[in-house]
Amino acid sequence: MKLLRYLKLGAAIAGMAVIPVQTVQAAVITPTTVMRSAVSIQSDTGQVLADQNGNERLPIASVSKLIVVYMLEQKIQQKELTLDQQVTVPKNIAVFSQNTSIANVPMTTHRTYTISQILDATLIESSNAGAMELAYLVAGSQEDYYRQAEKLLSGWGIKNPKMYSASGLSNGDLGSFSDKSISPSAENAFSAREVALIAKHVVNDFPNILEYTNKQTALFPLPDGSVKTLKSTNALLGNQSYQIDGLKTGTTPKNGSNLVTHGYLEDQPVITVVLNTDDNPREEIFNQTLSVLSQVQEQTELKTPQTNSSIKIDNASGNHGQVDVVAKKSQKFFIEKNVDDRATVKSIVSKKNVAAPLQKNEEIGSGKIAFGQKSDADFIDGKTPSVKLYPTKNVEKADIFTTLIQKVS
Repeated sequence: MKLLRYLKLGAAIAGMAVIPVQTVQAAVITPTTVMRSAVSIQSDTGQVLADQNGNERLPIASVSKLIVVYMLEQKIQQKELTLDQQVTVPKNIAVFSQNTSIANVPMTTHRTYTISQILDATLIESSNAGAMELAYLVAGSQEDYYRQAEKLLSGWGIKNPKMYSASGLSNGDLGSFSDKSISPSAENAFSAREVALIAKHVVNDFPNILEYTNKQTALFPLPDGSVKTLKSTNALLGNQSYQIDGLKTGTTPKNGSNLVTHGYLEDQPVITVVLNTDDNPREEIFNQTLSVLSQVQEQTELKTPQTNSSIKIDNASGNHGQVDVVAKKSQKFFIEKNVDDRATVKSIVSKKNVAAPLQKNEEIGSGKIAFGQKSDADFIDGKTPSVKLYPTKNVEKADIFTTLIQKVS
């Protein structure tokens, strides 16, 4: 009997082993916040600067609209759509847009709109019907949009993403667009880290989106011929301390509010995500975003990776063809303040077909970043970035005889 119990226990443990275990990341600092989750990243490199409960998937509501906006930009890049293109809203979306309990920017089938106007409505005043219209434009139907969005997110390394709406509404609030086969409470849920990764793709791949998310107001034509002034839901726009210029708010019925912003910290572009105020006032999405940025600023410092290496270039004069290299001062990373941690460049490789003469501003190689502390080496996509390397001084060309000797050596 004991043997049987041990066999059963072994089988149970073996069964547990196939359950995927989520990797625990570190981040440079762990911020103090009343939000359910908070993450801040350097948007260029993806370095995770702050993380508090960043892996838990939580309802993100209208932050979901960033995904359909990204897919719209893809279609524009592929020249399948244009921002000034005139479109007609399908009847079911127009009817949905006029339901004031779930929509805030009414549209009609009796006129056309530019895609730019619909993008304004979606990003500035968080129009649910606007997001649904964009989903229709990029995929042909809401259902096809969900599948295409899930494929996009999977390609970014987000595991098992599940989309229930383009707008961020729960399934039960979608009216005639709801899926009767699933729970009315089903809604888009992603972790703060996943939202930061989504926002990173948005601002890096299509930086022009910031021109829309940075708008305080815009005009939108109403069905009765009058004009509505769209007003941004992001109270941090124009913040001088961190130069915040977007991106998106979101409010859930049960979990409170969310915010993802793009701004600057020590001249470095930074994305900050705060999810789920829960019982705290909505204003906390703004207060806590500033608090997280302040904590990163106080507890970290920027460093350019040090490079004590050289690259061999056969026809370079002096030093047997070895050219000392350095990373530019503009290539900076955050490390915890008052900690003996040096960011260095490792695994250096030279560019192909590099030959003297060389200028100091001429890229001749690259290398991977190495950190003294693992917490500083936390990157949102799991990939340690490379930095470009340049000669420490101008390099002259060696004569043919010297070049031949250096090539042989």
